[in-house]
Amino acid sequence: MGTSAYDLDRFGALPELAEDPNRAEDLRPRESVRAREQARKRTGRQSISGFAIFGGAVVCIMLLLVVLSHMQLAMISTEMGRLDRQASSLRAQAYELQLVHEVVFSQEAVEAFARDELGMVDAAPGQVVIVGSNSNDVAEVLYTPETRETGIFTHLVGLLREYLPFLSS
Repeated sequence: MGTSAYDLDRFGALPELAEDPNRAEDLRPRESVRAREQARKRTGRQSISGFAIFGGAVVCIMLLLVVLSHMQLAMISTEMGRLDRQASSLRAQAYELQLVHEVVFSQEAVEAFARDELGMVDAAPGQVVIVGSNSNDVAEVLYTPETRETGIFTHLVGLLREYLPFLSS
């Protein structure tokens, strides 16, 4: 008929074969075949190599180090923010103190303190004398070459010479 359906009438017409008990034993695998099949199954299992375990451990350690470094970076940035705030407040205090210093130690303030607190009077124009020097200041540097002798004996002799005036008096 041109269909691909099974011909069930034909399957029904086939003779049924009786199962032979000897045949069933032959179909059961022998012990040696069974042992070989089990050994093949055991060797066919996948196992993890030592290199893979080592690589996994290295990756875990690296990830731990990355996490720890990020934690340290967060702590450092928090500390930097705190220090920046503290530095800005210290700058403001320094500016205020500089203004107070300028007010307290100005020329007028010093003169007022000298007049009012210490009882001093202003100097008259004839009382002020400036002492000057017409000749140039001269400094004379004496140079003595230093001889260094090495050795413990020369060092001890030098110490003895240095301390001899103190010991003789």
